[in-house]
Amino acid sequence: MCGISGIVDFAGAVDPRPIESMNAIMRHRGPDQTAVWSDRNAAFGFARLSIVDVAHGQQPVRSEDGTVLAVCNGEIYNHRELRRTLAARGHRFHSRSDAEVIPHLYEEYGEHFVEHLDGDFGIALWDMGKQRVLLTRDRVGVKPLFYHRRGGRVVFASEIKGIFASGLCPIEIDPQGMADCLFYGHTIAPHTFWREVTDLPPGTITTIDATGARSRRYFTVFERPDPDRPLLTGRAAIDAFNDRFTAAVAKRIPDEVRGGVALSGGLDSSAIAAVAARRCASPLPTLSLALPGEIHDETSMSRLVAQSLGVSNDEAAMTGARACELLPKSMWHFESPFWYGGVATPFLELTGMAREHGWTVAMSGDGSDELLAGYDFYRLMKVSAKLESLRLGALQPLLWQQATKWIGAPSGIDRHITGVAARFDEYTDHFGQVPPWIYLWSALGEAIAPALTERLPRPSALPAPPAHTTLHRQLHFEFHTRLPHWVLPISDRLGMANGIEVRVPFLDRDVIDICAEIHPNMLVHLGTEKYVLKRAVADILPKPIVRRRKKPFMTPISAWYLSGPGADLAGDHLSRAAVQRYGLFDPVATERIWRTAVDKSGTWAGAAAEWASMAVLCTHLVLDQFTTTAIESAAATAWTGSGAKA
Repeated sequence: MCGISGIVDFAGAVDPRPIESMNAIMRHRGPDQTAVWSDRNAAFGFARLSIVDVAHGQQPVRSEDGTVLAVCNGEIYNHRELRRTLAARGHRFHSRSDAEVIPHLYEEYGEHFVEHLDGDFGIALWDMGKQRVLLTRDRVGVKPLFYHRRGGRVVFASEIKGIFASGLCPIEIDPQGMADCLFYGHTIAPHTFWREVTDLPPGTITTIDATGARSRRYFTVFERPDPDRPLLTGRAAIDAFNDRFTAAVAKRIPDEVRGGVALSGGLDSSAIAAVAARRCASPLPTLSLALPGEIHDETSMSRLVAQSLGVSNDEAAMTGARACELLPKSMWHFESPFWYGGVATPFLELTGMAREHGWTVAMSGDGSDELLAGYDFYRLMKVSAKLESLRLGALQPLLWQQATKWIGAPSGIDRHITGVAARFDEYTDHFGQVPPWIYLWSALGEAIAPALTERLPRPSALPAPPAHTTLHRQLHFEFHTRLPHWVLPISDRLGMANGIEVRVPFLDRDVIDICAEIHPNMLVHLGTEKYVLKRAVADILPKPIVRRRKKPFMTPISAWYLSGPGADLAGDHLSRAAVQRYGLFDPVATERIWRTAVDKSGTWAGAAAEWASMAVLCTHLVLDQFTTTAIESAAATAWTGSGAKA
């Protein structure tokens, strides 16, 4: 895991000096070493977090003749097998670094080199002979990569602040990015919150030369190579998943640096810890978040798992006051008004403790819910489909109303559900079918609409799902919204903020592929979500962990960030005077939304107002920090490490 950056200019000579600032502002991603390489038309930067071949794994990496050069943020898990194959074809290597296989693969396969990689990565490759730069990301977006293109010049970096630190890109809000943040709760690639900054979509390779840019999607989730092959069921499905998942955990256990598991006490992270300890014979230490006195606290479950596995478990305690103290830092790393990332700020404290414990790698259960249908509404959708098949569709509103009460949704949500259902045709026209999260997206959009002072574009459209089962098509939306733009940025940004690489076994290449072959009845089975996972780990986890319902990670929004310990922070950014200072929202309407969030906490109206208030608060925190002066100051004062000329 590292920070990569670069400038390519097809029309003239590149000044490599801005690379030092780009390296510096991303020092948290690579605290161990920095490097700068340049020729006439290109300059690359690299900030290294040493994990694989600690002694010799410096980048950039080159081909034998030096005409192909690459930098990689992330890990290539099949680099040993690729190295053996490439060596047999005459390629010569100078290290055991995983990244060194990249230029050699490119020499063999051209733009298709990325399809041979099993890993989590953001890669930039410069082909001097053909005068072109290639940018690519892993299949689901575990690692970030952004770029700015104007005329014949391209600037890229692992983080947007790296692009801004070059001084070559304006710092201006993009209306489409803002519209997406205020509907989905986050941006949608290729758009970002910032004008002229592109978020390279996951599973995509973009080739840029003097004639322009061409992008190709090399992976589509749940797209089956043989659609006619029967889907896996029963024991065959459980065994196939078990084999792939065990291998995924094993390949992510580091062998040169210290690591552990971020243990929430939920099924997903507990399964990783158990597989590592029981099946891989590698008991890893664990760290957990403690929220003393809060209903969201899960330490009783994490302690149960650690005790049953015989591993050490330390806890990072979090209070509302500490969360508010860390919130501006979280937004600096998220680089957009990602309000749920703000609510997940305690993860920043956890990765800080991991660093203090000497860890470089932590594994987490991210991606399991999006891959295995782990949310309550997937069970409801299955019952809903059954009602339709029995021609009992008229009972659906009653089903959803009763179900939301059962899962503990705030009072008043039934009216919102009825309103959303009346707009199904509109949503189907825009998205191709009704996405599973439309109830939450529309609630945020409706709550914040009165505060908007200018009309914003419609939310970004989403790719049409592949022809597969209804459940797989619904999960396809997860892989284009929440997973790459909500779930994974929390792990990457709040992990790398403290120099911790967060690895996600559930999003392993082979695990994703086998899940596309598993019948949906093995994902949601007789009202049990993530059935195939629960069956696969039932023999190595305590029964209460396997049987417990999904409990998403949350912190109290109103009580922590909008009142109580967060009263001053909220006042600085949500009061009429503060809102007038920024000019993006209506002061009276914004203050009214804030008061609704505090006064009606526990109701659906209060919940939606909480999200809208956090969206405004986080927007203002981002604007505070992302000014030209602030970026220049951060780059100038950042620790630059032992910058070496490559």
